[in-house]
Amino acid sequence: MSSDNPSTPIIAICYDFDKTLTPDDMQSQGFIQSVGHDVSHFWQESNKLSTDNNMDQILAYMYKMIDESRGQIVFNKKTLMEAAQNIKFFKGVETWFDRITKFGKDNNIKIEHYIISSGLKEMIKDTSIFNHFKQVYASSYLFNEKGEAI
Repeated sequence: MSSDNPSTPIIAICYDFDKTLTPDDMQSQGFIQSVGHDVSHFWQESNKLSTDNNMDQILAYMYKMIDESRGQIVFNKKTLMEAAQNIKFFKGVETWFDRITKFGKDNNIKIEHYIISSGLKEMIKDTSIFNHFKQVYASSYLFNEKGEAI
């Protein structure tokens, strides 16, 4: 039975991103520091914004990233892609996908990898492991015609 055979069993492995594949939140691995913020203070302020305004924590951190960028850096896709270059993975993560996919193939099973994350799709897309995923379900900004997050 080959992996191209429609009767080949498929196993979908779904991963969170932050603190599952990485030791820390993606934003905490350079972006927060690039806007002159202490990581723990940023998250405290983000959580307070969420609580004080009865808003979703994900939307709060996304807003906070834009807000803290003002006057510091241009907050656009390029900035997020550059920040993604600082993301570090747990030991073995970068080789895991090929290894488990080969194991599946050797056992006549098709392995598919997915991300389900409250992290940022724009950053995940520019990591060394992105090409291993069949689909990434993550938070994302709306960008204007200049490529700036709005």
